Amino acid sequence: MLSMTRESFWNYVSEAQNNTKNGSEMLNYLTEKLSKETDETIFSFGIIIDELMLESYNEKLWCASYLINGEDSEEFFDFFRLWLISQGKDVYEEILKNPDDLIKYVKTPEEDGFASDLYENEDFFFVAIDAFRIKKSLEDFEEAFEKYLEVFDEYKEKLNYQDEDYPKLKFSWNKKVPNSMKKECPKLFGRLYIGDTELDA
Repeated sequence: MLSMTRESFWNYVSEAQNNTKNGSEMLNYLTEKLSKETDETIFSFGIIIDELMLESYNEKLWCASYLINGEDSEEFFDFFRLWLISQGKDVYEEILKNPDDLIKYVKTPEEDGFASDLYENEDFFFVAIDAFRIKKSLEDFEEAFEKYLEVFDEYKEKLNYQDEDYPKLKFSWNKKVPNSMKKECPKLFGRLYIGDTELDA
């Protein structure tokens, strides 16, 4: 059994949102708070992120990610899902049920002039690792990352925790076939699709 529950995880995220003004402050808040917890709690936080990433790995959400950010690589889909998790439980669960509901949370460049990483949050993945680094008073991040992975694996072995592989997706949409994306995410398509040119989100 993990040292941190899903409910506690979402409470951490919610508390960070309520006590900070932007994404950077939120990451710092989470990292500092988590660094004061036990190693097991830090590792559990990392495991829960992995589980949420697995649960959100589906082709319809990938279509939404592409329409919003204009990138269709697996790496950018990872960064998008990390952003989604960082938005909190209510948004995450709502969007998993219907990715097209992201229309309520995104803006077009004309509306907001948003930067290319607005709907991506790669750094959210490293919260647990950085918390571990601070807790162990390690200055070098690479050293901390290596040590974290070593002890992280030991923790999972102790729990007899088995990682699951990502499923192989069968895509029902193709960026070269606009109507296929329109069928998956009609609201996002209608608002964000800009023809044959990939989005410069």
